[in-house]
Amino acid sequence: MSFPMPAQPRIYMSAQDHDRLERLVGDLPGAGVAGLLQQELDRAVIVGDDRPARGAPLYRWLTYVDDRSDTPRRIQIVMPEDADIDAGKVSILSHVGAGLIGMAEGRTIAWTDPSGAQRRLTLMRIEDAGD
Repeated sequence: MSFPMPAQPRIYMSAQDHDRLERLVGDLPGAGVAGLLQQELDRAVIVGDDRPARGAPLYRWLTYVDDRSDTPRRIQIVMPEDADIDAGKVSILSHVGAGLIGMAEGRTIAWTDPSGAQRRLTLMRIEDAGD
């Protein structure tokens, strides 16, 4: 049985993160994950750098659950040059990174992965900078 994909949740991003990611995407071909990230940037609500973003920012620890495993995972979304999967640092150019960036706690994003399977990720927690 197939279920319709839900509307994507609103995402929030600091102006600094948005500008940084726009520059990154501008240097890449528009297909694949770069295209997904560009779609996220296009629909993001931009907040001033002096206000904390409600959404998952770069370089903060997050906990999410993938509907395939139901196991919580703790990661940071980082720029590609800082990615280290063994340390939990996931590139913004990964499907998980591009999917979770800007999401608010408790929200779920759904998309079709490269294999054609539908997936859902739910952001459980954004840790404070000092956590």
